[in-house]
Amino acid sequence: MSEIVRQATEKDLNRIFEIEVSSFKEPYPKSLLYMYLKLTPELFLVAEKNGNIVGYIIGLIRLGGLGHIVSLAVDPKERRKGYGTLLLNTILERFKKLKVHKVRLEVRVSNVAAINLYKKHGFKIAHIIKNFYLDGEDAYVMVKAL
Repeated sequence: MSEIVRQATEKDLNRIFEIEVSSFKEPYPKSLLYMYLKLTPELFLVAEKNGNIVGYIIGLIRLGGLGHIVSLAVDPKERRKGYGTLLLNTILERFKKLKVHKVRLEVRVSNVAAINLYKKHGFKIAHIIKNFYLDGEDAYVMVKAL
């Protein structure tokens, strides 16, 4: 089995959108995914298994050198196989090369699997944002120093 992480392209957007819709209660519209691809192509990555996209991650660099993981999703049929870790490790390495000193993300307080993944990679819960999601659920802000 061959697995690779590479930069996403416009041709990948339909598949990325399928994973987005199957992964989140409030999926990003395809137009927003396209915008992120144009904004930071070097930080919009996909994981492939045998030529098929199984997951993606989107990062941004904010003012002051703060990295932000906007989204990380793996096809539900491919979860718990290491793709989330592969994508996370790859983007953290890219952030380091780009002189990012700290990375943050938001995650639903109910998303235990994602919280555990981030904790395993050194992220810590910094605080809670009340009513962060449209359905009223709170989000943890998690941070990691690089």
